[in-house]
Amino acid sequence: MEKYNKTKYEYLYENNKDYMDYNALTFGNRIITFEEMHYKIEEYKNLLYSKGVRKGDIIGICAFNTPEAVYLLYALDRLGATVVGFNPVDSFENKEKIKSQIELIKPKMVVSVDVCFKSFKSLENGLNFSTVLYSPMESINDKIERLKYRLAQLKTKSLITSKDSNLLLAEIDSLEAKIAEYKEDRISDILFTGGTTGTPKGAMQTARGLNSLVEGMNSIFTPEPGMIHLGNIPIAHMAYGQSLLHYALCNNMTFALTLKGLPKDFYSELKRTGANAAAGGPPHWNELVEKKGNIYVTSGRVTPGSLSALCYATSGGEAKKDTLTKAINEALRYAGSSAVLGDGLGLTENFGPAIINNGNTYGQNTLGKPISTLNTKLINPETHKEVQDGEEGELWISGPSVMKGYYNDPEETARVTKYDKETGEVWLNTGDVLIKRDGVYTYAGRTKRLFVSGIDDIYPEQLENRLLEIPEIKEAVVTSIPDDLKQNIPIYHLFLHDGEIDHQRLEAKINKLVLKYFNENWLPGSIDYHSNLHYTPNLKVNIKYYQAQGRQNGERKIG
Repeated sequence: MEKYNKTKYEYLYENNKDYMDYNALTFGNRIITFEEMHYKIEEYKNLLYSKGVRKGDIIGICAFNTPEAVYLLYALDRLGATVVGFNPVDSFENKEKIKSQIELIKPKMVVSVDVCFKSFKSLENGLNFSTVLYSPMESINDKIERLKYRLAQLKTKSLITSKDSNLLLAEIDSLEAKIAEYKEDRISDILFTGGTTGTPKGAMQTARGLNSLVEGMNSIFTPEPGMIHLGNIPIAHMAYGQSLLHYALCNNMTFALTLKGLPKDFYSELKRTGANAAAGGPPHWNELVEKKGNIYVTSGRVTPGSLSALCYATSGGEAKKDTLTKAINEALRYAGSSAVLGDGLGLTENFGPAIINNGNTYGQNTLGKPISTLNTKLINPETHKEVQDGEEGELWISGPSVMKGYYNDPEETARVTKYDKETGEVWLNTGDVLIKRDGVYTYAGRTKRLFVSGIDDIYPEQLENRLLEIPEIKEAVVTSIPDDLKQNIPIYHLFLHDGEIDHQRLEAKINKLVLKYFNENWLPGSIDYHSNLHYTPNLKVNIKYYQAQGRQNGERKIG
């Protein structure tokens, strides 16, 4: 039997049992050993059981990156519940998104951090779920940070002491909590992905899948007990964050949790935690450099020797820009780091990382090689056959970490997966276009329209539908152009009912609409006005035509 055929908690404990005196988590100036962490997981397991959580239940979590989130994730796994993560930011800024996700998954209960509790409580009526809260105050031992959080509690009216609503005030049931046994096909997690359109889909994953991902990542990196991994990526609702958490803890590393996950705080958190390993998107690593004239140089914030502990640096989420990579590596060396910025390709449907370059092995400008537990192939979308080395092809992947399908969506599952009768493998089409040479992959593009601007996933179809709410706009197509700092910038292609209208007034109306529903990363870098729509032979809007137009006209910025 493969050693990763265990529940997430069993696999974690098996790896930790000889390192119980090592540090498992840090949060601010709080240090938690593996022994204490496992004790708290046991405590949270009993609290959740007393609240009615049972094997097979679908339980939502809305959590920040604090130790309590770690305890909740593994405690729910012990009980055999299926975990669904909700983004705390959406609970404040996009309740409709949260509502649609709850309608899709139909959880029995949502366990929410206290400051987000009211948002979920207000959605209970008609959606048939209950909400309980927990507070991270136990983990916040810095006086200033405790005061800040107390003010946040007051602002959100979340100081609730009712035993019915507060998980941490629950009375432990006299009945012993029943531990769920490992089952290979049990769904441990449902992870939301917007795919190419922004419409939520729930990728169903297993404990075996996450455990195998750790085994696979160990083929790329060489972790050592006691190393520190920065915990800046959300662990409760993002596949990549949870996979990094499990990877670090199962390798007996210290996971340095932080609430400061935005790019602007990345360098200071690397320095504060003394991280040996860290992952972030290009905007995070871009914080190490600044532009002077036409070139990028080390940021004035970076000081010599400040990152001397850092030996693994990985960029993911979107392809790195060649113009910046050299400058970032120079900044790392200036800061005393031995790391060379690596790249990676991952997806929610694979619980995170699929192909990784640790920066020190395969050279720059490549994605590296697949993790050892994943099978890959590149397919010509027209002939449906594998391409030769050096040719572009769509990436198909297969392995235990690949999702079991989209929750309650067999049609979408069938669209992106294919069963191989000869081998019994299920293959997933990632939608990414890659090139392979001597086993090493490079990124060529994507068949999906989704792109990243800043730290936001931009869904063109979602934005196009909103633009059509403006009466003057007859049709809208959104594409992107590359940008060194923001990764990509949206370009709007508009077909108007009346070409003689005041464009300046229209653009003000567009900006107001976009900021109402999204944020500044969704605003246009430029707007191109077209008199005719271009179609493909099968009468679909010719996206490739507009992508080419956007690249040609992208220098014309809006004032």
